[in-house]
Amino acid sequence: MNFNQMMNWILGRPSPAAPTETAPKKAEHRISPRLSYSDGVVQIMGVGEFPLVDLAQGGLSLKTRDHPILANPQPGMLLPSKVRLGSVFFETDLRVCSFRADEIGCAFGTMPAGHSRILNDFLKPRMLGTSLREIRATEDNLRWFQGDEEAQILFWSKPGGGFDKADFYFMDYVISFDGNDSSLRTGFVRTPFLGGGSHGVPGQGTIVYNETPSYRALRLGHIIFEHGSLPEDIYLQLGSIMYREEKCTFSRVILGENDRNITFEFSDESGPVVLRVASLCSTAISALLPDAAVKRKIPQGTLLNGMLHLPDRVLPATFKVVFQHDFLLGGGLKLQQASDAECFASFLTPRLLGKSLELVAPPAEVKPFAPNESRTSLHVGIHNTHLLSLIIHPDRLLYGRLVFSDRIILWDKNTLSAFSCPQGLIFPSDWDIITNSREKIPHDDPVLLTTVREILQSARISQEVLKAWEAILPPPPFQE
Repeated sequence: MNFNQMMNWILGRPSPAAPTETAPKKAEHRISPRLSYSDGVVQIMGVGEFPLVDLAQGGLSLKTRDHPILANPQPGMLLPSKVRLGSVFFETDLRVCSFRADEIGCAFGTMPAGHSRILNDFLKPRMLGTSLREIRATEDNLRWFQGDEEAQILFWSKPGGGFDKADFYFMDYVISFDGNDSSLRTGFVRTPFLGGGSHGVPGQGTIVYNETPSYRALRLGHIIFEHGSLPEDIYLQLGSIMYREEKCTFSRVILGENDRNITFEFSDESGPVVLRVASLCSTAISALLPDAAVKRKIPQGTLLNGMLHLPDRVLPATFKVVFQHDFLLGGGLKLQQASDAECFASFLTPRLLGKSLELVAPPAEVKPFAPNESRTSLHVGIHNTHLLSLIIHPDRLLYGRLVFSDRIILWDKNTLSAFSCPQGLIFPSDWDIITNSREKIPHDDPVLLTTVREILQSARISQEVLKAWEAILPPPPFQE
């Protein structure tokens, strides 16, 4: 397992930056349930990569590229196909419905329920974005945008430019922006809020804010913004804050009690100094100065050459101080030896994956033969990461699956096994997965098991789920 490659997998998308232009205004796509989407590709009967024209829950249109296999399509013809939409991949039969020039319109044929749900999850935020419309506001300084399924943006502008605050509601999430310090908070709506507030938005007490911003909320909000036709000033002001926080939340590990021993040590004219690290990412660090009667001052721009102490390794690194707030230092981090990148990635990767896991609705279908008193939970994270658990009393794991990168950790029929997943996608809501002996990997690999434990310990999951999983994992080497 190459953790540096996994970090590239996690961070290997274009860095979210403030957009420079709004999405094209195409009224017909805003009204229609069909989404204009040209970034996907379709493979027909194992041949070619045909670009998509548009996409809907019930079907799609694609360009034939004058390929011989699509030279003479007939209405009703079934085409075994593979569809790839970014990181989403699924197989289905396409039934030819219409054709003109170099385009063919098709309806989805047989599709497993889990695949249909994934497609819906892909389409929903994009369709919400295209549905947003500005409506007449009830206050002079308020601009109000509403869309389908209670999606809405309320933007309170300042007379001289900029904004005081803004609230963005969608899919039971809320992102609240503060224009005075360009910050945001994310939260979720606990109950349906029809008519709950002064603007038809949640009333007091119906919103629970996250302690740290939710990556899933930021990512979904990003997608909605990208597919909306908001005014440029609102798009840029809110988008720049949201994209910045998404990038930071995505790549930053805030260290907790389990990582109290992570330190950065250096020496200067006053002698050796030990800083307790508060947060880390691949290029940045924040740390606490040691308690002292006199607050130590470290000027901005100072380069601290020292050693980053991780639980089982020490890495030479340079800490460039960018800010100091009381006893908190923050700035850039650069490893002094390129060969240490893999070691550093092996520390960051499982923690990033774990903290990205968020509780979502469990599979609609009950696992066959599951006892009546069993409880199912599903946590979904970045990319393909998810944790599916079926628990029976007392805290016993009947079925469990942890998927991350191209790895599957499976507990079924009182047996622990592990597989590689070449296609890199397992649908979270599917109980059954297709594996074969060629994909099986050692389930007792110490590196793999350490990664699994660190993902679980970094995730916000219930003690019931955590204990159930820990009970089925082999003990760490030092406990044997």
